[in-house]
Amino acid sequence: MVSAKCFEGLIREFKGRTPGSMRVAERAKRVLPGGETRSITYYSPYPVSITSASGPVITDCDGNSYLDILNNYTSLVHGHAFGPVVDTAIAAASEGIVYPAPHEAQLDLAEHLVERHPAAEKIRFTNSGTEAALLAIRIAQAVTGRDRFVLFEGGYHGSAPLISGPHPQVIRVPFNDAAAVEGALDDSIAAVLFEPCLGVGGVIPADPEFVRALRSHSHRAGALLVVDEVQTLRAAYGGATELYEVDADLVIMAKLIGGGYPIGAVGGSAKHLRILDQSTPGAIKHSGTFNGHLVSARAGLTALEHLTRPAIERMNASTEKLADRIEMSGRAHGLPVIVTRFGSMLHVHLQKMKPTQAAHVMHDSTDVAALHLALLLEGVFAAPRGLVALSTVLTDVHLELVATGYDRAFARMAGA
Repeated sequence: MVSAKCFEGLIREFKGRTPGSMRVAERAKRVLPGGETRSITYYSPYPVSITSASGPVITDCDGNSYLDILNNYTSLVHGHAFGPVVDTAIAAASEGIVYPAPHEAQLDLAEHLVERHPAAEKIRFTNSGTEAALLAIRIAQAVTGRDRFVLFEGGYHGSAPLISGPHPQVIRVPFNDAAAVEGALDDSIAAVLFEPCLGVGGVIPADPEFVRALRSHSHRAGALLVVDEVQTLRAAYGGATELYEVDADLVIMAKLIGGGYPIGAVGGSAKHLRILDQSTPGAIKHSGTFNGHLVSARAGLTALEHLTRPAIERMNASTEKLADRIEMSGRAHGLPVIVTRFGSMLHVHLQKMKPTQAAHVMHDSTDVAALHLALLLEGVFAAPRGLVALSTVLTDVHLELVATGYDRAFARMAGA
């Protein structure tokens, strides 16, 4: 779709505008493998180097400003340096930063999550979504006495070997395919790990009928249903679990529940999480130096308290409008553009067919890379793969600028 000449021109313009970022990238390669420490943030020719951020705006080391519609991959639901969170974090840090014992900040956050999420009767904290997923797996193994798992193609639950690639304990099946799930379930399966919306896989929502069948099949097979809400918690006050009215055994949470600070959590029924109670015979041991970190707990609670039902509804409505504008702009420029959406997340696909499974997502790396570079040149910061996650601080004026940025980016790609 994008000509080689157009793509080369985008790269030249990007390099001409970001010489400081180029120098940072060259410096980074001397001490960091590939010049970064987070695979998902890499893109060619090099990523811009951010020096500051406030609200919906981030600024790179060359002084270029961008409207941030990625918000650290869904974790900054109130944008950057959100005043109430900053004040809370400073106050918490002045109280000692982290303690070698339980504290009330953990309880405050846990109580809020229990009140908020329909699947969470009790909470156990970790330091990331990956750690939370691995803990959910350990709980499922201990509860069921089984050691295999069903995961979905295109799903993402973290970067550990068991959950990030081929593994003898894992069966992967197509998303939105209830028959495939039923066929994979037997008496060796401890749990089915399920995202209500494939995030990394292209923001593909689960079909409601599929979700109902998933609960039925897993229950009949004696396997736990683990709902991964690391990204989808923002979709409703009680997360996607509330939207789908799904009866989950365990729920994985992270990202926005830390207000921008590292955190993860497993929620679930009291009977399942009892396996972590050290006063219970046969309890499994689970520790972590920074579990329930004071600053993360306080900042997370503040962020969640400001993530009200009306705030979520406004974000979701804004995302729907933006998705429509992006599709209209793509068509106006003669480009195949499909936008999938779930709550306040969307994904821009450069293809004609709407995907319902990860296998339906077309990956033309040149076209995707060209759109990303064109957006950066228009002052819009989205994920290199096409993901967008809005924040509560984006106003109608900001969103109009974002829509215009996409229109101009498409014009660049179409050679206009």
